[in-house]
Amino acid sequence: MRSALTKFDDIPGQLPEATVPDDADYADIGQNIIGRLKNLHKHDLATFAIWRDILSFTDTFRTFHSAENVAHTLSKLSISRNRSEFRLVPGAEARKVQIPDPPSSWLEFDISFTTRDERLVGNGAGIVSVMRAADGAWKIWLLRTWLESYAGHGHPDNISTPDRVPESNGDHSIYEAAIIGGGHGGLGVAARLTALNISNILFDNRAQIGDSWGHRYDSAKWHTIREYGNLPFGRTFTEADPNLLPAKRIAAAYKDWSIKYGLNIRAGTHIQDAKWDHETETWSITDGNTVWKARNLILCIGPGAKTPVSPTWASQEAIKASGFQGTIIHSANYHNPKGFEGKHGIVIGTANTAHDVAEDMADFKMDVTMVQRNPTFILPGEWLAMSHGRNYNLDKPAHIADRQEATMPNKISRELVNRNIHFLVKQSSKRFDDLEKAGFKVDRFGDLLTNLSVRFGGHYIDVGSCKRIVDGEIKVRQGAIQGLTKEGLRFEDGTELKADLIVLATGFDHDFRKDAAEIVGSEVADQMDDFSGPDSEGETRAYGKFAGHPHLYYGGGEVRTSRFYSQFIALQIQKESLGYPLQPYLVGRR
Repeated sequence: MRSALTKFDDIPGQLPEATVPDDADYADIGQNIIGRLKNLHKHDLATFAIWRDILSFTDTFRTFHSAENVAHTLSKLSISRNRSEFRLVPGAEARKVQIPDPPSSWLEFDISFTTRDERLVGNGAGIVSVMRAADGAWKIWLLRTWLESYAGHGHPDNISTPDRVPESNGDHSIYEAAIIGGGHGGLGVAARLTALNISNILFDNRAQIGDSWGHRYDSAKWHTIREYGNLPFGRTFTEADPNLLPAKRIAAAYKDWSIKYGLNIRAGTHIQDAKWDHETETWSITDGNTVWKARNLILCIGPGAKTPVSPTWASQEAIKASGFQGTIIHSANYHNPKGFEGKHGIVIGTANTAHDVAEDMADFKMDVTMVQRNPTFILPGEWLAMSHGRNYNLDKPAHIADRQEATMPNKISRELVNRNIHFLVKQSSKRFDDLEKAGFKVDRFGDLLTNLSVRFGGHYIDVGSCKRIVDGEIKVRQGAIQGLTKEGLRFEDGTELKADLIVLATGFDHDFRKDAAEIVGSEVADQMDDFSGPDSEGETRAYGKFAGHPHLYYGGGEVRTSRFYSQFIALQIQKESLGYPLQPYLVGRR
């Protein structure tokens, strides 16, 4: 079943407009709330309450809205899943969360519990968020629960004993899981499976692990901080590494990490197809010479970043007809502007890659112009670093930070991000005024999560280019392009712009199913749900869970999302390998 893409504005969910008093007794509040969780009633909840569950009660990812629905569904599933009592995690301190404009705050408490499916015990964890209502009563407005592990069957965060004999697959001619794609997504899934002693094999068509970053343009780097981007199991990078990691360092670290944990990798292997056998319920995967069999297939092939998209005026036919004498390439094939020093360069596009390329050209003393098609959302890099740095730092392991941040319902994450960013935008109008005076149109109050989860980009995390626009090192041109001339570009208003090098930073075709069809075939791809974008509950449509076809999963995507959800892909596969079929709770899901 293919889920409809839902706009965030149409998904229920809001932030509380309340504050925690300075004299609040956190311990007393925690004990009061945990007592009420034992037999939850709707009057214990804010009317707009939300419960998000990841596998622990629902065997899938669900978000439930409203006090009545949350109380009813939690009671129902607590019985069917044989839930233990909720308990406060010993030694865990309550956290006070504060947001601006208008100022609001609430308390968060860590909880634990177990569920049972016959003899299989699930170790669950969660966070309960409480607000002080207008009448002074403390109400639960957000509950998050997730599966940590199955008792007696390892933990996806613990790979300290990777040499144990796999317990879930006695027939080693058939792997429990095959992963296609060796970027951070595929590596994370393979490592989680290895931690759980589940037989797996990873295929990557590049010559060695890390080449997904090693072969990008020379100046490519993360625009997010180092500690945000670790792979599972501790820190992938060192304190000596720069905060904004260059591509070559990322590539080397990924390769070293895969060797450290002894992952079963077939690099330099181009998988031609993977066919599903309904009778044996296995995948047959081949590179044209060898056939491997697996019970589960995880596609970590990138969220639609395979096929570059170019404007019609830049087609091979149009280039030839124009007689353009310069060089025109898509950013997918760009490395650096060597050989064009002092010449005229044009960048089509104004998102992250476009700005990186424009800075390269400026570094090479080129006459640089960016052509902007629409206003662009600009997120200052120091703001993002400040936000990420609160939880992703040397004092806190990433797996703890992930549980506090990545378990948030997507709608609530979006509201938190927008509330904080838009507050800062209002305080920093001159920064954006200066950009617009330089000719760059700014979408000041953009929607970062929509850009990330629906558009897969379209914004710029400013790590330096904006100042160079303001200073005049990088010029900006608005207007629709009519086509190429011998010497450059002609705009629809008749004006022309000289160019020796044109780089098309115009994105990619983000139809994940189209890329998947090249591997699994069109019949299977037609059954697949979409990779990303929110459904009516705010859950990402098929990512990390049942993707519309038996024993088929999607992995990968943004680095934190990939790291966090890789454990849940592994746990789903583990449950079935232990002889307990997944039984997703889908009541009420549209």
